[in-house]
Amino acid sequence: MLMPPNGLPKYALICALMGSFAGSLGLALAWHYPLSPLLACLAFVILVGVGLGRSPFWLLLIPAALPVIDLAPWSGWLTLEEFDLLVLALACGVYLRLLMRAERPLPDRGRMLPVGALLFIVAFGISIFISLFRGFDDAGGFSFGWFQGYDGPMNSLRIGKSFLLAGLLLPALLHFLRRDQAHTVRWLGWGLALGLGTASLAALVERLAYTGLLNFSADYRSTALFWEMHVGGAALDGWLLLSFPFAVWACQTAKGNLQRVFALGLLALGGYASLTTFSRGVYLGLAASMLVLGFILWRRKPAGQGSVSGRWQLLGWSLVVAWFGLLVSLVFPVAGYRGLIAILGLVFVMLALPGVLRVLPLRRFALASVVGFLGGSLLVIGANFLPKGPYILYAGLLAATLYALHRHNWRSFLLGAFVAWAGFVCLALAALNVAGYWGGVEALYDVSIAVLLVAAPLILGVCVKEPLWPVALNGHLRMLGVAIVVSGIGALFLGGAYMGDRFSTSAHDLDGRLSHWRLAASMLQSPFEIAFGKGLGRFPANFHFAGPRERIAGTYGINDESGNGVLSLASANHPMSPGDILRISQRLGFDAYGPFALEFKARAKVPVQLHTEVCEKHLLYQADCLSASVVVKPGEAEWNSYQIKLGSAPLGGGSLDALKFKMFSVGAVTHSAKVDIDDVALYDFNGANLLSNGDFSQGMARWFMTSDRDHMPWHAKNLAMNLLVDQGFFGLLAFVLLTAFALWHLNYGRGKKNEISPYLTASLIGFLVVSLFDSLLDVPRLAFAYYFLVLFSCLGVASKKAEDVSARGRA
Repeated sequence: MLMPPNGLPKYALICALMGSFAGSLGLALAWHYPLSPLLACLAFVILVGVGLGRSPFWLLLIPAALPVIDLAPWSGWLTLEEFDLLVLALACGVYLRLLMRAERPLPDRGRMLPVGALLFIVAFGISIFISLFRGFDDAGGFSFGWFQGYDGPMNSLRIGKSFLLAGLLLPALLHFLRRDQAHTVRWLGWGLALGLGTASLAALVERLAYTGLLNFSADYRSTALFWEMHVGGAALDGWLLLSFPFAVWACQTAKGNLQRVFALGLLALGGYASLTTFSRGVYLGLAASMLVLGFILWRRKPAGQGSVSGRWQLLGWSLVVAWFGLLVSLVFPVAGYRGLIAILGLVFVMLALPGVLRVLPLRRFALASVVGFLGGSLLVIGANFLPKGPYILYAGLLAATLYALHRHNWRSFLLGAFVAWAGFVCLALAALNVAGYWGGVEALYDVSIAVLLVAAPLILGVCVKEPLWPVALNGHLRMLGVAIVVSGIGALFLGGAYMGDRFSTSAHDLDGRLSHWRLAASMLQSPFEIAFGKGLGRFPANFHFAGPRERIAGTYGINDESGNGVLSLASANHPMSPGDILRISQRLGFDAYGPFALEFKARAKVPVQLHTEVCEKHLLYQADCLSASVVVKPGEAEWNSYQIKLGSAPLGGGSLDALKFKMFSVGAVTHSAKVDIDDVALYDFNGANLLSNGDFSQGMARWFMTSDRDHMPWHAKNLAMNLLVDQGFFGLLAFVLLTAFALWHLNYGRGKKNEISPYLTASLIGFLVVSLFDSLLDVPRLAFAYYFLVLFSCLGVASKKAEDVSARGRA
């Protein structure tokens, strides 16, 4: 039996308690996992093994998996999530390793966790516990349930668990920071950058399947795999703002061109996902976040570094953004995305040419120009006789020119410069050809002006002695990233009506928010409630009883009738459009195409119209659907049986059907009505039942609720208002003090010595800006990420003594 050496009993006891708590709780949850308990337990054990590893890989895995790990639309879990299992398993493994090694605690414990931070953490933790039990009391007392909805007492636990899970990892985080701070920071930074990539890739696949990548006019806002947006909200928005600055950090600190290009790819994905949220809060938050980041980095730049003042740097970047904006406004309306991409490639090549052209004699420059023009003209003529020839030619010339500039080791530098300039001239002709191929002859005039605008800074850069922009490839990639962001924003407004419509309604939407916030504040009826709130997660239930009748949403529940589960649906108290219907849904297999036959039993005291459908549907927005309605009428028998045909032809039929989720849904259309449903079966054309738990004997296992358009009843729509309703002024004050201390510590305390502190500051600021318009902390895994980063931000920097001790023996 492993026994800790003398002097370590408290440290070993902490590790033992933390590890055993995480392991036992995690295994208990895994054993009740709705989809496959055995697989969940096996995955849990494997993840414990990952946590036992020597490196802090858990700091990368948790944020990288956070956006994609939860499967609530398949499992039916709302209170408990796959993310909880991930955190508990890794925590168990980490603490078991620390216990088995029984490593002596490293020095400087007090200085790593400042007293002020500890006080604010404890104060907010006390507020969480008070509001947790107040939430139980507001719900009529605690009762455990695996599948309770947002009106049950388990919703208080759902909201409160995020801070507890973040706190569970705090001792482990302290240990690894004392042992090797730089290494630990890089694991976390890359984990968050990868988390941006996984979320953005999910959003990209979603748009590819349902709208097309470049359709910015459809009324469709990306949700990725954040199932919490099934009742609206801004879960994806909050995560993008938390993680985006770390992709910038990855670009800045990348080692080698391959890693830098990968980080730039993460940034591009994140930019695309941010644009397709069509969220004004995201745009405002990103702007604020990047401005804060730029200011902090400029302020921290050593006084003697560089010859250009901050004011001139700001002016230079402003001119660059304006120049890119002018290029986009000229090219995109006439030549679309293809022409814009061609111009961006030309810009990227141009950035490397001034230093090359300075050494090229005038005669050779003229000869290279003639060779490039004649050769490019012949290639353009030939390419137009081939299918997609202009695109193929442009791609080939771009690759060859970049190779000549950056990779080929020319024996004669003059020969390399000659080839590079001739390649640029060819590439400019190929870019014009791409524009004409897509936009017709009328596009050539505007794109020709854009090509001249690309050449203008090149000529200026050759004529001056000092470089006008960075000469290293890293600087070129940074400018290309700025160009991509400007191009995306320009294309969003120039090519899609949806974003323009959203901005045109900003004043009206703000009035609606203000009215909603006043209603939320009015829920606090007594001085005690004002001080300590209604309880965690109690906004939806209190809105249902205190909100205006015309805004009350529908509800659902499972009633146990002598051991038989029955789904009970209560519709909204106002007339509903199809998007307002509260739907109870279940995911189907990708191979479910229909037509379908639906059978179920139902009962109602008054006639109730039921809407049923099988749709290609990611979460909130439908593509192709097979639907039918039926009126449930009161009858002599308590239950009536119904059979419905859904469609006469298969769903979809497009080339991307394999990427589209299929979902069966049922909802009550008649307002202010209640209907009970049981024994639901959906048969495909082969007679196979596609639904699981259709008799609701396992509660809501495998079933999932969505409110596609009616979102206000579920959220306070402001982080401060949400905290006020849940935790009162005490909780709001504790949160503000903890967050303020974290920001102060990052920029004025010992935390400012951490290389990642500017990016942490930008991350928290961006998140808080988005939270002005949405209650982000009601998304547990998003709240966990925020709390974890706040706790990380409160920690100090390991001293040299601690680093020396850790270097002699690492766990």
